[in-house]
Amino acid sequence: MRLDDQRDRKLEKRRGLAVRTIIATIWFGLCILFAYFLATMLFDNGTLNIRWFHSVLFVPWDWDDWIIFTSVVAFIVFVMNFILLIGYGLFSFIGRRRPGTPSLYSEDPDLDDHRYDYR
Repeated sequence: MRLDDQRDRKLEKRRGLAVRTIIATIWFGLCILFAYFLATMLFDNGTLNIRWFHSVLFVPWDWDDWIIFTSVVAFIVFVMNFILLIGYGLFSFIGRRRPGTPSLYSEDPDLDDHRYDYR
């Protein structure tokens, strides 16, 4: 009976992972699309230029422009997701709760506690 309870708990924890994976993939794609348009705008306006990367950041001159552009897009995606992570940690209820904080409800119930088992 305990093995069945453990299996049921594991299945409950995994339920919804496919939907979360699809949502995360769509979010990642939207971040890449936004970062691409932002990097294109920054390079077209002259705010960023390839020469700056070579002279200030000492990027080798034999690197192609698309490598630098792709790294700028990847950096923008990283910064966007880092800000989202910090915002989640600061402003969500689950993110603000410290581990080990006592509460009436446990996320991992005790499988040996059969006081409320009415099966």
